[in-house]
This record gives sequence, structure tokens and C-alpha cells, in this order.
Amino acid sequence: MLTKVEDLTLVSCQTEPFLAALGMPVDGCDVLLPRLRRLTVFVGYGDLDVPALRQCAKARKERSRPLGGVTVVFEKGQGTGLAEGLESLREFVEELVYCAGETPKFFWLDEE
Repeated sequence: MLTKVEDLTLVSCQTEPFLAALGMPVDGCDVLLPRLRRLTVFVGYGDLDVPALRQCAKARKERSRPLGGVTVVFEKGQGTGLAEGLESLREFVEELVYCAGETPKFFWLDEE
């Protein structure tokens, strides 16, 4: 199990399955990735599931494994409604940063 992971970055994916797993108890542990302190999400083609992110942060805080910081980077023009929803995270995390930027682009070797 990845018990020593402190930083996790999600890039251009459907976030709900990851966020649901990060807030749930697993195999006798209070949460998956118990040392996780920083979560960074680059929102690309997949939508950010803000309610799932909020529930994840809340569950981790309730289990005494709070996220120290959450950073959300969304593509320019995507963040109009996102900012309002993200503000609800502040009560569950120590630091919240969100901004418009560029999502890293990854390619399979044969796509170059």
C-alpha cells in the first residue's frame, strides 16, 4: 500500500472515483493514503467533481487526516462556476488555491 505518499497530483481525469477512494477507510486504515497532505488537481477534459472533493476533505478531517493544502488548476474559461463551489472547502483544508492555467499534456510514445 502507498502509505508514505504525501503529495498527489491528478491530471485531466474523472476525479470522482479518486476522491471517493481518498475519503474512505481501507483495509483497517482510517483512510487511503494516510500521510497525504497536498492534493493538486489539474482540470482538463474531465470535470472536477466539487461535491466529491468537499466530501473527501470533510471525511479526512473527521478521521484526523486532513489535507494540508488543495490546489485546483482549471483551463482558462472553465472556472466561472468552479470558484464558488471550491470556497466551501476552506473549512476542511488548511490552504486552498485555485486558478486558471494550463493542464499538462501527456502523450503516448506513438502519438508524438
